[in-house]
Amino acid sequence: MLRANELPEDLVIQILLWLPVVSLLRFKSVCKSWYALITNQNFIAKHLLYNKNCNTQLLFKTRDKSNEDYVVSTISHETLQVSLTQPLPPYFELDVDEKFFIFVVGSCNGLVCLHDYLALHEVIWNPATKETKIVPKSNLPRIVPAGCYTRTEGIGFGFDAKTNDYKIINFLNIYNPRLSYYPSKNGVIFQIEVYSLRADSWRKVDGPPCFFSNREIIPGTYINGMASWAAYSNDWEESFLLSFDMSNEDFGRMTPCSL
Repeated sequence: MLRANELPEDLVIQILLWLPVVSLLRFKSVCKSWYALITNQNFIAKHLLYNKNCNTQLLFKTRDKSNEDYVVSTISHETLQVSLTQPLPPYFELDVDEKFFIFVVGSCNGLVCLHDYLALHEVIWNPATKETKIVPKSNLPRIVPAGCYTRTEGIGFGFDAKTNDYKIINFLNIYNPRLSYYPSKNGVIFQIEVYSLRADSWRKVDGPPCFFSNREIIPGTYINGMASWAAYSNDWEESFLLSFDMSNEDFGRMTPCSL
């Protein structure tokens, strides 16, 4: 029987590329060469590419009937069968009622972005490795008029293929609750901020004046480097699809849109 270090390298790579992440984590301890291979950024990129379309999963947060706690589950896109259920990451050591306000922003390449509505911050979570990254709160200046408040109106999570970076985009609505909850033509102020995982920091980006119509935070839909939201113009006269390119960091809009 051949030992691990006696197998042809090309054969080892081809075998490992088809294995799930959980198995790769175990096999890092086989030998030093396997550890170096599995943790190599080129191998990680190839592994994502090989497994991207093999087993499409849907991700959702639900409540476990056995203990009434909230969990994150994945179901097969083809069979609609639950393939994996696990609790929220240990960072969220909250009461059950408080966990109601944790929601899934989105997932990309095995990473999941979660938003804490009460604490107003995000966590990037890798369910396979159990690792979590607490996203620092933005320290960007926000000019808020007296009597007004800042609220996250929309949010998105995606991957920048050009720089191999993961990003969160946050739409902030500054509003006066004494006037009206919903923004109007004379009262809308938006500040749009983008977080870079690679830089571990936030920065401002320019975007079109618009808003989202729901009282809850609206997560974007992400596909092929583009995040999208259903949005409205400030005067409610136009609805459109607002998109954000994760690599170029510019916005696009498509109208008309049936919402």
